[in-house]
Amino acid sequence: MTSTQLFQHRMQSILLPYRNAEIHCLKFGAGPQLLIALHGFGDRARMFVVLEEALTEKYTVIAVDWPFHGQTEWPDDTFSKEDLLGIIRLILEREGKKRFCLMGFSFGARLAQAMLPELAGQLDKLYLLSPDGVETKGMSIAVRTPMWLRRLMFKLLQRPEWFLNLLRFGRKIRVVPPLIQHFLVANLSRTDRFRRTFGCWLSLNSFYLGRRKIRAILHDSNLPTDVYFGTKDEMVRFSTLKKMTEGLPNVRLFLMEEGHRLVGENLKDRMLDS
Repeated sequence: MTSTQLFQHRMQSILLPYRNAEIHCLKFGAGPQLLIALHGFGDRARMFVVLEEALTEKYTVIAVDWPFHGQTEWPDDTFSKEDLLGIIRLILEREGKKRFCLMGFSFGARLAQAMLPELAGQLDKLYLLSPDGVETKGMSIAVRTPMWLRRLMFKLLQRPEWFLNLLRFGRKIRVVPPLIQHFLVANLSRTDRFRRTFGCWLSLNSFYLGRRKIRAILHDSNLPTDVYFGTKDEMVRFSTLKKMTEGLPNVRLFLMEEGHRLVGENLKDRMLDS
C-alpha cells in the first residue's frame, strides 16, 4: 500500500447538520490537538491534504468545506460569522474539545481573523497562510460597494451574458485589468460559481476586522501565530502584513519563494522544518 493509499484509508469524510444545511468536512491526522482548517475562495477542504505529513503527529485536522464550497449543502443566499462560529461549536462538541488550533488560507484566513474576538481565548495556535483580510489588492472595492448595489447586481446578473460582453470590450480597450476579467468571466458564467461568488460578496461585511484590531488581539492574547507568505504573492500587500505583525514576539513570519497559492509540497516541507 502506497503512502497516498494509506492516507486515503485514514481520511474520514464527515457531514454535520447545521440548521437547514449540511456541512462537509475532512478529518485526518492522529495528533492530540484539534486543528480546524479553512480553505480559500473557490477551494475545498481537500486542499489541506498535501500538508498531512507536517500536521499528522501533532494534530487531528478537520478541514471544513465552508458555505458555497465543496460538498457542503448550503441553501441560503448568504452566511455570517455567527454561522461559522456555530459550525466550529459543532466540531468542538463532536470531538469533545474546548480548545483548538485554527488555520486559514487566503479568504479562509480572513474568516479566521474575523472570528478572533470570539475565539482567541480558546485558541492554542493560529496559522495564517497568504492571509486575505490584511490588505488584498482589489478587495477594497468589493468591501466598500454598498449592499443595495450588491443585491441589485445579484438580480441583474442572473443572466450575465450582457455583462460578460461588456467585460470583453473593456479588456479590448484596456480599461478592465486582465486579472479582473479572468476572475469575473470564470465565476459568473456558471450557475454554481455565480452563486458562490455572490454568496461570499453578500456575506463579506460579516467577516471584516480592521488590521489594528487584529494586531491588538494578537498582542493582548499572546496567541502563538505562524504567518506564511509568498514573496511572489500577487494579491496580498506584504508591507501592510509586515506592519501588522512586526514587533509581536508571539508572531512568526515565514517568507517563501511562492505566489499566493503556497499550499503545497514546499509549504509542507517548511512546516516540517519549523
